[in-house]
Amino acid sequence: MDDFARWLVRFQDIDRRYIYLAVAAALTLPIVLQLRMPQIPTPPTQAAFKAVENVPDEKVVLIAADFDTGTVGENGPQLRAVLEHLMRRKKKFVILSLIAPQGVTIAELYARTIGEKYGYKYGRDYVNLGYLPGGAPTLERMGRSVWETFPTDTKRIPLSELPMMRQVRSAQDVSLVAIFTGSGVLPYYVQTFWAQFKVPLIEGCTGIIVPELFPYMEAKQLVGILPGLKGAAEYEALLQQNGLGMRGMVAQSVAHALVIILILLGNLGMWLSRRPSAQRL
Repeated sequence: MDDFARWLVRFQDIDRRYIYLAVAAALTLPIVLQLRMPQIPTPPTQAAFKAVENVPDEKVVLIAADFDTGTVGENGPQLRAVLEHLMRRKKKFVILSLIAPQGVTIAELYARTIGEKYGYKYGRDYVNLGYLPGGAPTLERMGRSVWETFPTDTKRIPLSELPMMRQVRSAQDVSLVAIFTGSGVLPYYVQTFWAQFKVPLIEGCTGIIVPELFPYMEAKQLVGILPGLKGAAEYEALLQQNGLGMRGMVAQSVAHALVIILILLGNLGMWLSRRPSAQRL
């Protein structure tokens, strides 16, 4: 016991670089080794999954990629999981963004990468309308006429030349809006697509804004929520997939456990060093 106590006292002077290395290993190894941990999907995630599952064949899903590289660690796995689900179900979707020009580029990259596995083709199965600011007025105009709001896609191709868009003219052709963001963009969609056009909404958000969304869900203005990285992991569990969300949650959990252990060891060592008997260790 004396040896362990002596080690704890000396632990106070450990080189911090070893701590940084241990945390880096805790974050990296679970992702590299593709480890997974049990996930119990919560009701908000289950509701979002069900909403995607029930999308009718004749309508499209609107993917609102209102995020950028600052929140891609959480919004990215959420979006990838939903796109995986849509492609498994052979559903078509449209990508746009109101506040983040990078979001549509990231979303199309995911769609192209995942779509290779399912034979998805741009223009036939999905379209990127690009970034168009303007908030609620832009969405209201789009709900009434997609072609007038977005005459071309992000590649400057007229919508009339994209086979999928010939059947997408207004909000009546959209069955679900899936929002992915780290900011308060939800009210724009609530005021337009939900309130005026009665299109259901789901949102994948960063962990810090989750409490702001529950009132919308209680009011039935939001069908489901993917809360942070955990929401992505839960969605992947429903898909029976070990994706970035699942591996990220394992890495995050291991790193949190390591930090807690280091804090306990550090405090115990400090307490022992202040005891009168510490001089004899």
